[in-house]
Amino acid sequence: MDKLDIAQRAGATDSTHQFLHYEPELLTERDGFNAFVRRERKKPALADCAPLGTEVTDTDPRMIYHGEMIPVMTPDVAQGIKDARRTLRTNRFRPLGKRMSMIIDGCAGKSVLLLQIGRAYQGLLETERRPDSVWTPVVHINVPPRCESNLDWSLPFADFFRMDHTLNIEKRNYRSTDMTEPVVHHMKESRTSLILIDGVDRIHDSELSTAFDYFDSLQARLRVSIIYCGRDATDIVNEGLRRHGRSGRPHTSEQFRSNLPVMTIKPIPFRKGLEEGWRSVLKAYDKNFALYNHVPESLLDFEQLLHERTGGYMDTLDQLLCQTAQQAIEDGTEAITEEGLNDMIVGRQDSEDDWT
Repeated sequence: MDKLDIAQRAGATDSTHQFLHYEPELLTERDGFNAFVRRERKKPALADCAPLGTEVTDTDPRMIYHGEMIPVMTPDVAQGIKDARRTLRTNRFRPLGKRMSMIIDGCAGKSVLLLQIGRAYQGLLETERRPDSVWTPVVHINVPPRCESNLDWSLPFADFFRMDHTLNIEKRNYRSTDMTEPVVHHMKESRTSLILIDGVDRIHDSELSTAFDYFDSLQARLRVSIIYCGRDATDIVNEGLRRHGRSGRPHTSEQFRSNLPVMTIKPIPFRKGLEEGWRSVLKAYDKNFALYNHVPESLLDFEQLLHERTGGYMDTLDQLLCQTAQQAIEDGTEAITEEGLNDMIVGRQDSEDDWT
């Protein structure tokens, strides 16, 4: 941090000093999601980077790249994208009836699959049609903290399209108004055909009826598919559909299960007879490092250590490897080492023991 403070002070006193400004946009806004779809992520060529031994800043291209390397497709993510493509392809050309929705459930990595499905779907459509300022095939929202009314549900959709939803900004009256009708009109005009809803586990039991009434209304008025994503999403969606579909009917002991297809993300195992899935993931990461001293397939030397540290969870593995790679650039080792991995607190449960 001292080096960063010094750099900031130097920049403040030297008006000719140029900084590289890099700030990823929100994926829950149209411009940010479109940038995500169209951004080509590729490994920087070392020949085009600062020479070995050069001190770099946090905004060096290799530092930025190792903050989010090229996505690695796990078996579950690859299968999920394939299953979603089949469903969406059928939905797209179905002229009558409600389009089939889908569910993403399981452990960490659900949001990655959700976004990759949206990215692949919009990317496919953009090969058939030139994008313009209106066309918005995919809308991505997070469940709002309050979901008690149509107003609450309309606001994240309005935010995606950057639609003002306050009554009077000039008079500082920031009370929001229900944006359902403008949002539906906007999605019709922009021909939205897929809605990604992340974080359905934040919908409280008392809000399920309102939520699924709202989703059903959108599907009744728009030709859209919906993908629900979140921990225990299968049970939440099934319960929401049960309450919506059986409103006013007497409750029975019958277990209601919807017919919506479920894509499940599981931790990647690493035990006798099931090593190849984990090794294939590590090999993919291994190819993506842009480090001067990295030896090809050397990441496999730490396969047991990495699985013990991460439990096979992809979000933990990704964070651990990205941090270690950035540290390797900063300290000049330019390679993933056991010492470097052990220097990271990601995936360690012994932090409290270290203090004692």
